[in-house]
Amino acid sequence: MAKGNLNYQYYAHLARRIREGDQDAFAELYESTYPDLYRYVFYFLKEPDAVDDVLQETYISIYRNIGSLKLDQVFLSWIKQIVYHECCDYLRREKYSWESSMDITEANQMLSRAALETEDECFQPVYDRDTARQLRAALDQLPFKERQAFLLRYDNDLKLEQVADFMDVSLATAKRYILRARTALQKSLSYMKETV
Repeated sequence: MAKGNLNYQYYAHLARRIREGDQDAFAELYESTYPDLYRYVFYFLKEPDAVDDVLQETYISIYRNIGSLKLDQVFLSWIKQIVYHECCDYLRREKYSWESSMDITEANQMLSRAALETEDECFQPVYDRDTARQLRAALDQLPFKERQAFLLRYDNDLKLEQVADFMDVSLATAKRYILRARTALQKSLSYMKETV
């Protein structure tokens, strides 16, 4: 799903063939998408041991649910949403919480990346679990697309182009989601600091 591999007509054709039960088409899909999906799952989970499990579930879900795909031209977007949801499901199944999957150091890294772009003092270092919980609460209040874009950019340290590619949106839309998320988080985090 790197730019050179994005041939929507080709993948739409594969979707039709897979829906018709063509095993070779599914193998072709696997071969053409696995490297990029592996990279995204690795960025998302940051756990090499979990990547293969999540990808296996992703491909099983694609195979089982291909009949629900209404428009073949959105096959790649559909796959990316499946992989994102499989990552989230994995985290839920393993009962990871914000505190266990992101320690204070990781929270600080994410906030410092956000601070570099915004130069806003509300993105200051996190020193305790309560502040990390407040950050998680603020993130949970964001709309799904904005939270996803923010976490891909700052938690997973993806470039803007990679965020747009992963979300299957234009670069301008990815930037807009991130800006909205940062603005909302600035307000939430500033409010939380005022009440302390």
